[in-house]
Amino acid sequence: MLMTAPWFYCPDLDPASDRATLPATEVSHALGARRLRVGAEVSLFDGRGQVARAQIAAVNNRDRSVELQISERRRQAPSAARHLACALAKGDRQATLFDMATQLGATDLTPLECEHSVVTVGPNSVARWERICLEACKQSRRAYLPRLHAPTTPDALCAARQATRTLIAHPDGLAFARLEPLRTTDDVLLLIGPEGGFTDGEVAAARANGAQTVALGDAILRIETAAVALLALVANAQASN
Repeated sequence: MLMTAPWFYCPDLDPASDRATLPATEVSHALGARRLRVGAEVSLFDGRGQVARAQIAAVNNRDRSVELQISERRRQAPSAARHLACALAKGDRQATLFDMATQLGATDLTPLECEHSVVTVGPNSVARWERICLEACKQSRRAYLPRLHAPTTPDALCAARQATRTLIAHPDGLAFARLEPLRTTDDVLLLIGPEGGFTDGEVAAARANGAQTVALGDAILRIETAAVALLALVANAQASN
């Protein structure tokens, strides 16, 4: 698969057809910013693990459409779920959180409603997060868009968990290196609290539902920093086993 070719999102990529049409939302980027023309090589992904190598076969400037000829396909399936459940950071730091989480292979993202939370989901938040995750997929060559879930509490999420392992970031937890090693196929749920931290009751409830506390060094980290640090540790550990 041609990894250096620009990636474009094509959610209706038909696995049974060797032709595809670039969505209107991607055409401006392809013809404008990228200045691609007939014959250019591109990579397409559907956000569900299918990746295709294709060539621009035709461009209709009147209706701004791009037709593609597919030459190769593959699947890029995650070996396990990495579910990041995280209190929301303030302002533009949310963009950093969703961007980096996608790059590091988060398969699911859930905003946490904690007792110390100060940021809630706004009316346009989900649409903005979807755009951020899509751009991060293109940049990092990840074929899976993270699933965005409705906000919930740590207690409710842990009680309903289906993960093999649940880790909750906490200053009094074990160092990551001292935890039982993660296997490549372990589904993992990661909990990151708000700036004020999880309450003792939230931590106790998570532990009662099987969560393990894990420390991320000797500093109190910002929300997005803690999320990225824990996701990176998990991704590296699973890649090594």
